[in-house]
Amino acid sequence: MKLCTFNVNSIRQREEIVKNIINEYNVDVICMQEIKTEEDNFPKFDNMHCIIHGQKKLNGVATCSVFEIENYQKGFEGELSEARFIYTLINNIHIINIYAPLGDNYGERFEYKIYFYNKLFEFLKRFDLNKQKVLICGDFNISHTSLDVWDEEIWDGEVTHLPEERAILSKFLDSGFIDVIRKKHPNEKVFSFYDYRGAAVYKNEGLRLDYILVSEPLFEKFKDVEILTEIRRKRKPTPSDHVPLVAEFDI
Repeated sequence: MKLCTFNVNSIRQREEIVKNIINEYNVDVICMQEIKTEEDNFPKFDNMHCIIHGQKKLNGVATCSVFEIENYQKGFEGELSEARFIYTLINNIHIINIYAPLGDNYGERFEYKIYFYNKLFEFLKRFDLNKQKVLICGDFNISHTSLDVWDEEIWDGEVTHLPEERAILSKFLDSGFIDVIRKKHPNEKVFSFYDYRGAAVYKNEGLRLDYILVSEPLFEKFKDVEILTEIRRKRKPTPSDHVPLVAEFDI
């Protein structure tokens, strides 16, 4: 099974890219963030079932699968009025697709971001990470360590790299989740976001804001993960500012 997570930054603008990814990489499940549309305007993808939790012009998440979606939940307490969360059960894998708030420098949006994650950890308590296959993916809006920012001196103390934000990612790992990107690239700076300004992608001036975290029973089935930076580097079709990630599992 191949799973892709991708902050599309408007599905209407990135529909062609998404379809190309699905076809070229034989993607079975795709978790999209920042779709920026309501369900009625979400495009169709051949041979895929989609759960869409949309919002006009802002936010929004969608999970699409070639497999039957056995169960799902749109939204949870932590998102308040913003569409940022979908849970699906696919192939006996509990998949949580999130678009976390960006936050700000210790203002109201920072408090909202902390609230969102606190409620997310409450939601996750229902799973036994030692026995169940659980995957959480999406745009976390957190750059965890110095390996996840292109310049630690510049990003120290900035939004996404604040100590409290970094501690949230550590909490996921301490609770039993495994970061598949770091398992493949333990000591390498790799990024999933490049600002449109300043030709950042061509200078490799990026951040790693997007993650695929899995429980141990699912990690036992893990085969590989790819960071599709070449899609971000293309000028046409116009790319998202985020990079798609594709993980493969022997399922």
